[in-house]
Amino acid sequence: MADTLSSRMFVNFLGIPGILLLVYLGGPWFIGFVTVVSLIALYEFYRLVGNKNASPHVWIGILAGALLLLFHYGNICPEIVIVNWHHILIGLILIIIFLELFSGKDNATANITYTITGILYIPLLLGTMVSLRDIDSSGVETGYNLVVVLFVSVWSCDSAAYVFGKKWGKSKILERVSPKKTWVGGIAGLITAIGVVILFQQTHFFPANTISVYHAASIGTLVGIFGQAGDFVESMIKRDAGVKDSGAFLPGHGGVLDRFDSLIVATPLVYLYYLYVVVGCCTV
Repeated sequence: MADTLSSRMFVNFLGIPGILLLVYLGGPWFIGFVTVVSLIALYEFYRLVGNKNASPHVWIGILAGALLLLFHYGNICPEIVIVNWHHILIGLILIIIFLELFSGKDNATANITYTITGILYIPLLLGTMVSLRDIDSSGVETGYNLVVVLFVSVWSCDSAAYVFGKKWGKSKILERVSPKKTWVGGIAGLITAIGVVILFQQTHFFPANTISVYHAASIGTLVGIFGQAGDFVESMIKRDAGVKDSGAFLPGHGGVLDRFDSLIVATPLVYLYYLYVVVGCCTV
């Protein structure tokens, strides 16, 4: 127990400042970070579903995930993407189907389904963090601020949910999926996420006239609800596969997928909210 706690503290001590530094640097540093995280998490997902008597096409899935990430990079450097992302996706699905046709493996439907699901679940969704980091409004870059607030609010939500749920939580939210998560913890996490984003807004962390207190509260609500929902989604996948952690890549924390499950769901929603509601249009 002590070794696990020490490992968690060590990873947090190095990881949190490191992630915030990469967010600040942006560009290829942040793109590289999101790519590595996405592809490791995708590999962990394929290992999980391997426990379901499925044989996903791991390396073609990872290659496909990397290609889909190009869609998000294309928002920053359009010259590197000469094919529309949905055309890439069509081609990849056809390749996966024909690979399965000649693979000689059992459970063909499961193999194809899990391979494609992993690509859509992780690289496509988490890749929106790259687009969010480099978004701007009326010539004012707000992406850096949004991504910092996204990380801090998710971390704060998780911590509050854990502390309040462990001390006062009794009634379970979805016991069949995650037996330890309670309504008290979930509500505490939601309130904390909203409070953190509003605090950033009130201390003028965002550029002037970009994020109102109303939008801050809305973003906090998205993080507080759907960040925790992302945790439930991954717990459902792990329970279905009969494992406790997605991997052991991060000592004391489990796998990369375990640490980024909330962001996989929360990030695209914050990105879409900013584009459609805050900015008022979508330009991707």
